[in-house]
Amino acid sequence: MTADGPGAGTGVRVPSAGLPAAASWHARVDCGGEVGAGFLVSEREVLTCAHVVRERHTGADVTVTFPHARPLGGVAARVVAHGGWGGGDLDTGDVAVLELERTVSLAPVEFAAPGDGYGDPPRRLLVYGFPARFDEGVLAEYRATATQRISDEWVQLEPWTGHGQPIAPGFSGAAAVLADTGRAVGMVTSADRGGPARGGRMLPVAVLARYWARLTELIPTRGFGRADKESLRRLVTAAGADGPECVPDRLYAESVDPVGGPPLPPGGFPALWDVVWYLLSEVDDPAAPARFADRLADFVSDPEVRYGLRRWAARGGPPPPAAPPAATAVVPPPAPAPTAYPPPVPPAVPPPSAGVYRERPSGGVPGERPAPAWSPIVVELERSGSGGGQYLAQVSAYRDGHRRVVGARTLAKRALPRYVAERVDEAFHELPHGAPVLIAFVVPRALLNEPVDRWPRGAGDPSPLGCLYPLVVLDRERRRQGGRRHELLRKWERLDARERAELYRVECGSAEDQGRLTVRLWEDGQMMGFTAPPTSPRMKRLFAAGLNGSVPVLLWPRTGCDGRHGDGEPCAGREFLDELTAYVARLPPAELPSHIRALRSVVYLSDDPGSHWARDLTLLWEDPRCFPEPPGHAASPVG
Repeated sequence: MTADGPGAGTGVRVPSAGLPAAASWHARVDCGGEVGAGFLVSEREVLTCAHVVRERHTGADVTVTFPHARPLGGVAARVVAHGGWGGGDLDTGDVAVLELERTVSLAPVEFAAPGDGYGDPPRRLLVYGFPARFDEGVLAEYRATATQRISDEWVQLEPWTGHGQPIAPGFSGAAAVLADTGRAVGMVTSADRGGPARGGRMLPVAVLARYWARLTELIPTRGFGRADKESLRRLVTAAGADGPECVPDRLYAESVDPVGGPPLPPGGFPALWDVVWYLLSEVDDPAAPARFADRLADFVSDPEVRYGLRRWAARGGPPPPAAPPAATAVVPPPAPAPTAYPPPVPPAVPPPSAGVYRERPSGGVPGERPAPAWSPIVVELERSGSGGGQYLAQVSAYRDGHRRVVGARTLAKRALPRYVAERVDEAFHELPHGAPVLIAFVVPRALLNEPVDRWPRGAGDPSPLGCLYPLVVLDRERRRQGGRRHELLRKWERLDARERAELYRVECGSAEDQGRLTVRLWEDGQMMGFTAPPTSPRMKRLFAAGLNGSVPVLLWPRTGCDGRHGDGEPCAGREFLDELTAYVARLPPAELPSHIRALRSVVYLSDDPGSHWARDLTLLWEDPRCFPEPPGHAASPVG
């Protein structure tokens, strides 16, 4: 009976897939005086050993025949890929990919997973070769001696029984297939010579795929199908990533578990795809390839490829951890947050009813505010341990309490604005559609006065980030302190029931003791305003008192007055503080990020921004309920 599928219309009788000995994909390869085997991997490609077709360099033709599909006759072929074999018996990369001059309607070989060729008891392997006097081919039975490879390249083969057909010239390039499934676990490359051992060597499928990346799509790997691997291969090929940090060995180290993950293999990895295949085939961690794709994206300049890698990583990563049962879950009380931004050009002091909060459903408690709607994008900056004025920048998006790292790089300070803008833009892909965004810069104290609200939105868009989105800064040291976090939660619980907060004014020339001020603010310090930035020794001490006193909101100008002068003398710092006091008098502190964004927009669009009291306004605003527990960096700060 002629098959209706593969081979239909050719007059070729295609055998059952359950009969590996008669599989139509077995091939004989002739090149000059050399005869070897091969196996069909696609409708037009055959895999064999490089030494089988070495005489092509002398002009010899390469011809492929299929012993179980003889009506096809000989098919001319050419070498389109090879493993870099050097010509010696111990040289690695003895792999060649042949392209047939025409397609053949035969079912190609199916591959087994990388570890399927081994077991206890051993698994019986069949190989089909063409030794002398066997033009039609002959079978041999073998088994893998052990999973251990010779020179990390070959697996030793030994006869299944003490008699039978030995591996001999003509078997090179033959697929070693599992007798019970007909799936290939490797390719025979050589026979033992000079003794009665009758054994040989094969390249296992995991090694074969090193030399031809497309083969990875055909080899089963846990958790990733053919389409997954094909799309990742195309993305890695298109990545064109560069930079001193984008080296294969380093990306491997950042993709595996730093504690229990496998170490870097001897010799490392020559290329990025070698890392991918090693993670897919030899690392028992299904999330490792996703971590690799996510990390690689950070070094890609093409935004489309970068986004493609991020999407691949999101699909390939493990599911987020399940929430604890309701009976045992401990969830902090929600923080109020807006569902819509105030109008782009509001009045100088937006009224509390400016539509910042959505309406409370009927039955709500008067005075209470609704649940939060912030979707935070967190930008973390800190000095790198590598020196040279380098900073580690990490951008993350938070959704449903889970962090999604969008990028982490070590950069010079001058490169931070552009990098942050690109990654913040990508972070929006991770947020719920239409959710109000809060951009939070978590920085060392020395960078709190950095004008991050004026950083441009992108390379082609000079619009200040702080005019487009609510943008706040957080002190990195305080954010990591459990006691301060606990006290901040307590204070926000009190503030939620209030329509406004008291502004504690730090005047020019204030000589308050830092410790006494901390204790005073600890009890009920709600909001602080400064006449000058925390750059002078005196202002640094008073600013530290506010942070140590767990004051949730601190505001200051990036320039101002920090001196002592008479009451009648003009003072820019005092003028700033007076304006600020009037501005915040009617605003609940939970709404400040949105209102400060609106105020920045007013200043930016005014005819004389330089004369506006809020031209350099900085807002430190920290509500721990809006941000999950502070995690560690996705990448080491040293580098």
